Amino acid sequence: MKGTKKVLRSLSPAILAVVLIISSGLAQYREYHIFGVVVDTERNPVPGVDIFLKDLNTSRNYRVKTDKGGKYVLSGLPHGRYQVTVKKDGYETRTFEWDLSQPQERMQKVEMETIIIASTEKMKTLSALKELKQAVAEVMEKINKNELEEALSMLKELVERYPDDTNVHYLLGVTLGRLHRYEEAIPELTRVTELAPEFAPAYQQLGYSYQNLKNMEKALENYKKSAELDPSNFANLYNLGLILFEMDRVDESLGYFEKALTIKADDIDTLEMIARCYVNKGDLPKAVEFLEKAKAVARDEEKIKFLESFISTLKAQIKK
Repeated sequence: MKGTKKVLRSLSPAILAVVLIISSGLAQYREYHIFGVVVDTERNPVPGVDIFLKDLNTSRNYRVKTDKGGKYVLSGLPHGRYQVTVKKDGYETRTFEWDLSQPQERMQKVEMETIIIASTEKMKTLSALKELKQAVAEVMEKINKNELEEALSMLKELVERYPDDTNVHYLLGVTLGRLHRYEEAIPELTRVTELAPEFAPAYQQLGYSYQNLKNMEKALENYKKSAELDPSNFANLYNLGLILFEMDRVDESLGYFEKALTIKADDIDTLEMIARCYVNKGDLPKAVEFLEKAKAVARDEEKIKFLESFISTLKAQIKK
């Protein structure tokens, strides 16, 4: 018995070491329990997705596949930094890293961030949209530089490739309007109102085109629609007032000019038109009041002289 005890004592340190090695090895391979879900760009779960993990330090590889609910589980993953590749036919392949480098004494449950993958069709659409966005930006730059013929050429090509894009039709309508090709502009702008009925600028541009074609009823119709959708648009309100004034609908005209004045209180032209409305209504003192306000903010010498003459004429009539 004594001999046996000696043998046991002499082996115990080695046995202990083996136990420690085995324990540490087990801990290494059972540190993380990860789980998560893979969805598409519409947030629908994607089944049958392969997820490959490669330990960047040891080159060990792991693989898991999503179930019918797009979920995956991988248990017993050792700590490390992993290159993750997500693949499925018909979808984009994504690659990124997971940092699970912190050693764990116990199994650590970790819910991973939702993985979003786009179908190849979606990727084509996104690529086309990116291309379209860049092209629209180039067209807008051409328009801002008044390079209208170049912009028109680009837009005609874009409208064939993207027949249902509101931006392309709108910019084409605006460009044709600036080139005084109003009859061609109208169908493009009308198409915008069909695709995006709440887009106020399209109605304003339609009003402008009809106004230049002397179709005042259609101009009014579209300016009013634009004003309903965007009541803070100064130019739109002013144009409405001007058309109604020319149609001798003074009370309606005055209402729109007054609304415009709440947006730009020091606009000389609006102040002058309000004065003219009051002249037509026979209220000369009120007309003088607004002409005085216009004169107070005027900076152009010729304009000041004109306003002074206008005021002088009205005051002379008031005295009579």
